[in-house]
Amino acid sequence: MACLWGLDRVFPPNLSRLDDLSTVVEGENGRPLRVFGTADGLLRLETRIAEIDPKYIRFLKSYEDRRFDSHFGVDPLALIRAVGQWVRAGHVVSGGSTLTMQVARLLEPRDRTILSKIVEMLRAIQLEAHYSKTEILDMYVTLAPFGGRVEGIRSATHVYFRKEPDHLTIAEAALLTVLPQSPGRLRPDRFPETARAARDKVLDRLYLTNAISRADYIEALAEPLPVAQYPLPMLAPHLAERLVAANRDRTRIVTTIDPALQADLQKLVEFRGADQASERSVAIMVVENSTSKVRAHLGARDYLDRVSHGFVDMTRAIRSPGSTLKPFIYALSFDDHQTHPQTMIWDREIADGSYHPTNFDHGEYGQVSIADALRFSLNIPAVKVLERYGPIRFAQSLRRNGLEMRLPGEAQSPNLAMALGGVGVRLEDLIGFYRALAADRKNCPLQYLRDRAPVPCLSDSDMFSVRTQNWITGILQNTPRPAGYRWQSSDNTNATPIAFKTGTSYGYRDAWAFGYAGDYTVGVWVGKASGQPIPGQTGLGAAAPILFSVFEKLPRPPLSPARKAAFNLWKAPPPDLLKDFSRQQKGTTKQAANGLDIISPAEDAVFLLGDIQQRGVPLRARNGLRPLIWIINGVPLVSDPWKRTVNWMPDAPGFYDITVLDRQGAAHHRRITIRTALPSDH
Repeated sequence: MACLWGLDRVFPPNLSRLDDLSTVVEGENGRPLRVFGTADGLLRLETRIAEIDPKYIRFLKSYEDRRFDSHFGVDPLALIRAVGQWVRAGHVVSGGSTLTMQVARLLEPRDRTILSKIVEMLRAIQLEAHYSKTEILDMYVTLAPFGGRVEGIRSATHVYFRKEPDHLTIAEAALLTVLPQSPGRLRPDRFPETARAARDKVLDRLYLTNAISRADYIEALAEPLPVAQYPLPMLAPHLAERLVAANRDRTRIVTTIDPALQADLQKLVEFRGADQASERSVAIMVVENSTSKVRAHLGARDYLDRVSHGFVDMTRAIRSPGSTLKPFIYALSFDDHQTHPQTMIWDREIADGSYHPTNFDHGEYGQVSIADALRFSLNIPAVKVLERYGPIRFAQSLRRNGLEMRLPGEAQSPNLAMALGGVGVRLEDLIGFYRALAADRKNCPLQYLRDRAPVPCLSDSDMFSVRTQNWITGILQNTPRPAGYRWQSSDNTNATPIAFKTGTSYGYRDAWAFGYAGDYTVGVWVGKASGQPIPGQTGLGAAAPILFSVFEKLPRPPLSPARKAAFNLWKAPPPDLLKDFSRQQKGTTKQAANGLDIISPAEDAVFLLGDIQQRGVPLRARNGLRPLIWIINGVPLVSDPWKRTVNWMPDAPGFYDITVLDRQGAAHHRRITIRTALPSDH
């Protein structure tokens, strides 16, 4: 006993094979999306007996080791029986190995010799001393061989039956019970008759020992065997690859992906791509609005296709967004009280300036409403509204809310070309903005991992008001549909209409469609990963049909009367000051020509430090051309340059010179005093 105790301390159980596991990326329901092989190329998935159909564990013990729950790792009765059979038959009939001894051999494979059998018995006793029966069975169902590179019961059920091991038929459980005895000789895909005989032998014993009924026995005998080893799932391969690279210490990564939806979308793209150019790729994302969880992620049409560069994840590629930023241009303009959905604007060529945009069809439509300019994606009105709002200000607003944009190489600062796609964005980023438009008006990080705590939103404040959100949604719900799709405005259907926007980049390189309805936002990109143009490809013709096909697979609850009424408010007449964009522009220009002025605080104002330490000092300016810069005693104040009111938090008493500068260099000054609180004020 002392010798055994010493050997146990010097030679502890070698569990290194249990550390060399395949990494599996799973969907939210635990179904595999993609499995990565071990360093040796094996498919060895970590498995627990709690995840396996109980009948398999019952059959395994009954056939392989009936006294497993009571012996100490070695079964003397089984050994005596095996030796007796050997002596009578002149060759090995049964090995007498317990499941624990088999685990010892799986952990440290050895040649089949008497010495190896003795080592296995000692290791089995050692395993029983250190681990529970459940833990030993967990080792077995993870390491047991099932033919080829398949190890472990979970790998086997996916390869042979295309399912998880939690629900097995009697015939399936019987086959898996016997297959590890000789996985190369009993593989049903190669030696079906031998495999059937071995399976039926297990069924015979189960029936004779009353482990299964006669009806179950007859039914199991008639069940066909699997005829092939099926490939493991290859769902969301780009996302799986990225998550494995970011979580190298984990062998099981559970995502937010819905495997059934993901599989449907991959089949959809495969079906639609059959009659398309071979170089064309497709990227799709589906996001749950209430949680920001990504429910489907397709980085390319075919991950394994070299012609279309399928290995490139197009959800993360920097591409021109075309017209997909227009809803946000109008949303910020609405919130700034510069325009209204029914403000009339001239759709005709801009006569002055160096930028001369045209509409997609090179036509002009005269005086149109802002709503119609957005519905029909007219370029000229969008550029005019962006010019009024300010391209730099627009870019800063988007970046402040978490949208990273890449300017073309020759552009030093954001310009009017942004309205028509003159920046670079990623599908993964832009879909977050559309989710905000559909839900809480905040851009929140997308969630890819099921069990990760939600991450704070990228901005504390709302991107725009509820009123503006309803206006934009109502307008986009009434956007013309792609050819072949029924018009679905909020007036003629019970289901929530799809609010969507398409975009086509310059030179027909990128086709986009973003849409939202119910609790889902969908983003679609179509094009060539190489960036080459596809003549005639448009967002409405190439991406929007895919978008609508995706929504056919998603629930869209009925739209309540209150929500329907809110979404129709964009049709209301505008205030008098916002009826005409051109007349409003003249009035604004005249007002901007007035002198820059600080209206608060007053000149020579005196403040008590104790009074303003919590609320600060509001600094207000009027007139002047934004952006505005506030300077306190010669030091610029960190603030939003597009707001005329900022809050300053002084931290010490003294005399302060306050200056505000506008875009043209005009300046205005104030001088104030901040004193400490008097004793009587304490």
